[in-house]
Amino acid sequence: MKNKKQTTFKVVWTVFFLMLSVVFFMPLLWMLSSSFKTSPQIFESPFRWFTDRLHWENYVEIWTSEDFPFLRLYGNSLYVSIASVAGQIIISSMAAYAFSIVDFKGRNFFFMLFLVTMMIPGQVLLIPRYVLFRGIGIYNTLWSIILPHFFSISSIFLFRQFYLSFPRELLEAAKIDGAGHFYIWSRILLPLTRNVMISLAVLGFINTWNEYLNPLIFLANKKLFTVTLGIRWYTTNTARDYNLMLAAASSAIIPVVILYGVAQDYFEQGITKSGIKG
Repeated sequence: MKNKKQTTFKVVWTVFFLMLSVVFFMPLLWMLSSSFKTSPQIFESPFRWFTDRLHWENYVEIWTSEDFPFLRLYGNSLYVSIASVAGQIIISSMAAYAFSIVDFKGRNFFFMLFLVTMMIPGQVLLIPRYVLFRGIGIYNTLWSIILPHFFSISSIFLFRQFYLSFPRELLEAAKIDGAGHFYIWSRILLPLTRNVMISLAVLGFINTWNEYLNPLIFLANKKLFTVTLGIRWYTTNTARDYNLMLAAASSAIIPVVILYGVAQDYFEQGITKSGIKG
């Protein structure tokens, strides 16, 4: 009787969450459906999921556009995302090593100061960052988007949580054998943080790929525009090509879906393991 109740409970919850997932997927399905329509068909009433003909020319136009070819936008976004993630992983792991393994005076105090900065809204830093980038000559370059991602408090925190769970006896043994801090970080700890690195890489890639505000402010050259700015362009011209905008948005989610699908297991394990010890 007890097993029957447990089975019924699980079935009910499974059906509930299945219906809930359908609700969350509705906007995505609407976007994909509308990307194969003309602009008038998107807003016609009654709404139709499928029309008589799929307008594949929407995708052809955005990928071959002379003003904003999506291939160039993809290249810019991939360059920014990959470079940002690589720098973030290296710098965050080194900073986390210092805050968790290296014993220096005021270590916990300075780490708390780092955590406090997480409460500062990013919009507050836009003007100082603009002045700084103009001064050092990287305004209107892709590096004005890449460099701020190198310093991530959340990444440092997750790396630190993992390093704190590592047995200190092994680190002491490495020091006795003559290993320095750089050797311990690069040859012992870093290879063991694969799951953490992959989970942070996924989060960092998605965050950078979807970023809109910083490219809008720091990029003036159309040849440097990212995917998010390319999507915006289709709703700022006089034609209001919503069908092209939705086709562009549908194309933009492809790398994110592929990345998460490939790294899903590592992502979940990394988030779990990084919270072992506080």
